[in-house]
Amino acid sequence: MAKIVVGNGIVATMDEAESVIKNGSVVIEKDRIVAIGKHEDLKKKHRAETTIDAKGKVVLPGFVNVHTHLPSLFVRGVYGILVDGLYQVLFPVKKLIRPEDMYTFGLASCLEAINSGSTTIMETYNHMSQFAKAAVKSGLRAVLGEQIPEADFNKVKNGVYEYLPEQAEEALDRGVRLVKEWDGKANGRIRTVFAPLAPDMCTASTYEKVRDAAVKYGKGVTTHIAQSTEELRQVRRLYGKTSVEHLRDLGVLNSKLSGAHLIYATESDLQIMKESQSSILHCPRPYLLSGTTAPLQRWHEIGLKVGLGTDNVFHSMSETIRTALYGARTRAQMEKRPMWWPSHMELLKLATIEGARVLGLEKEIGSLEIGKKADLTIFDLQAPHLMPTIDPLSSIVLYATGSDIETVIIDGRIVKGKGRMLTLDKSKILSDAQRLTDRIWESFWKAHPDLKEVWQKQTRVRYR
Repeated sequence: MAKIVVGNGIVATMDEAESVIKNGSVVIEKDRIVAIGKHEDLKKKHRAETTIDAKGKVVLPGFVNVHTHLPSLFVRGVYGILVDGLYQVLFPVKKLIRPEDMYTFGLASCLEAINSGSTTIMETYNHMSQFAKAAVKSGLRAVLGEQIPEADFNKVKNGVYEYLPEQAEEALDRGVRLVKEWDGKANGRIRTVFAPLAPDMCTASTYEKVRDAAVKYGKGVTTHIAQSTEELRQVRRLYGKTSVEHLRDLGVLNSKLSGAHLIYATESDLQIMKESQSSILHCPRPYLLSGTTAPLQRWHEIGLKVGLGTDNVFHSMSETIRTALYGARTRAQMEKRPMWWPSHMELLKLATIEGARVLGLEKEIGSLEIGKKADLTIFDLQAPHLMPTIDPLSSIVLYATGSDIETVIIDGRIVKGKGRMLTLDKSKILSDAQRLTDRIWESFWKAHPDLKEVWQKQTRVRYR
């Protein structure tokens, strides 16, 4: 691949020293960073085949989005409107997704992720082999897991847990095939993981099978933990324990496990997570939207590994960074704690190098350093909401949006340049996704007229 020089910008490396280089440059050869430093020094040593002028711009490592359900974009306009969108809508509507639909939604959601500056995601959903094709086409770096549910989605929304072992077995089989067929593909951009849904949605037996499969194939496990009060009640009813205690006793918690949310974890649960060296996938936006905050500052004090994720529906890491700040400061105010943390630099680290650490990829991505993969995001400061400023990095944290991202480079390849996607046909992809979304909701409302009525009452909108 041609040598690329990103020159004369503000380079925020996110390295151990938190170095920020004014008038800095990054030199890329093939898929790696081969030099980084002052522009004046590097321009004499490196002849570029492609030059990106970063003057007046901030060069960051690509965002590492550690917990996504990217294809869930088709529930926009419903999820977040219904009060209990997870159990009422998101779980049961999955039944209407065909394997081939995942490629269509995969393209649309990879488009969104890259456009918003994410260069790496960890995605768990169903029919991930189809999503993998979309990720490869888009150029995205992805850790993929076939989501393994065991409870009947349609009954859970009514508070009834009926477990279907054959459903879990089928999903686990797809998960194993995903590992065998896709792990390491696309120059190593595609990695895999095992993904049991949650302790209330899978039985102990299924978690044990996943644990054994993960050991056999040398893969990690990612799951939702303590994400809802419904989960806590069901796990307590079945096992007389918290979700974290339950997974510990099953031998699932270890340094290769990452748990999404942990919103309802106890102090004892957090200590167990620390002892096991498990990681937390923090997705602040959907919880803050429902009026709930996470103890991010407490996680930091304990020394837990934490990365930032977007979760469902809206995959802007810029907004996720801000909601992490809002949630942490709100929680600190409620608990009468000092409001000094997180700093703007710490937030950017959570979205880059700390996210890479959670995924076990910190030696490859997450910071701009010689020898690492060339995954970069470039923000253009030439916008009324970003300039003037005396601190460009805090301005990016507090005010930037995806529209300010001019360039995204993944694996040394420019996938978004001059504000335009280069690997995907935006217009066609979004049109295809909209047609598929219309079909799914027509079927879902027909099967669940009661939920449609509740939704219409809450939206208070009547389209004619």
